[in-house]
Formats: sequence, C-alpha cells, structure tokens
Amino acid sequence: MALRGYLREGLNVAAIMGAGDSIAQLFIEKKSLEQWDTGRTARFSALGLLFVGPILRKWYLTLETLVSKDQPSLTRGIKKMVIDQTVFAPTFTLAMSFMVPFVNGEDTEKIKTRIRNSYFSIMLKNYMLWPAAQFVNFTFVPLPYQVMYAQFIAIIWNCYISLILNK
Repeated sequence: MALRGYLREGLNVAAIMGAGDSIAQLFIEKKSLEQWDTGRTARFSALGLLFVGPILRKWYLTLETLVSKDQPSLTRGIKKMVIDQTVFAPTFTLAMSFMVPFVNGEDTEKIKTRIRNSYFSIMLKNYMLWPAAQFVNFTFVPLPYQVMYAQFIAIIWNCYISLILNK
C-alpha cells in the first residue's frame, strides 16, 4: 500500500513537471513544436517520477510527525513552513540544480560552475514564492493533497527552474 502512494505521487509529479518544462520551452523560450526538445521534457518528467514525487511524499509525511498536532493549525502551518524552507528547500534545490543538467548530459564541472553562479539566485527566487505557498499548503490543505497542491504551484516554479538549469 505504501509503495502505491509513492508511485501515485511520482506519476502526478512527473506529469506536472513535464507540463512545466513544456510550457517553459514552448511559451517562454518560444520554441516551435519542431524545436521542442521532447527528450528534455521526458528527462525532467523522469526526475519527477523517480526522485521529486517520492522525496516530497516522504518529506511531507516526516514533517507531519515532526510538528505536534496539538496546536492551532496556523501555528502548525508556520512551523512546518519554517522547517521546510530552512531544512528541505536548500538541500532539495541543490540536488535539483545538479540533477537536471546531469540527466541532460552536461559535464559535471560545468554543472558545478553553474551551481556556484546561480544557486543563491535560485534560492532568493525560491523565498519569493515558496514560503507563502507552503504556509497555505501546510495550514489549509489536507495531508493527502499537499504534494499535489505544491506541484500545481510548482508549474510556475518548474518553468523558471527549467529555464535556469537548461541554459
């Protein structure tokens, strides 16, 4: 049963990450359908299936146990958001900053240079979007729907990340 939950989240996240990359390529990068790099979209989706979806599910279940339930939901939401944005977000962003170009065949030295040059900028943008989004998520969205909610917000984020990490 637990494996099914991880698979479901992975499939949902794969679809949403693929949509984000497709939107980035077709509408932001202004590629034609002939120029659309479907391989890049497939690799980005695969990261969602195999890494992002399962990791988010595990993290949200862990957060649920870390923050006591016997407190007001607003307080609980704030605590979960602070833990998420100080512990998980920097680590997860660093991992994604390496994995996206790596699965696209980029040289590891080039990836390290890009991370040195763009990681803090990515994190600044992260803190413009995710604390508010995660506060809403952790305060008002039931646990079974939190990964899905975050992934709908992530369509915007994935467009940005895809553009930055696929330069």
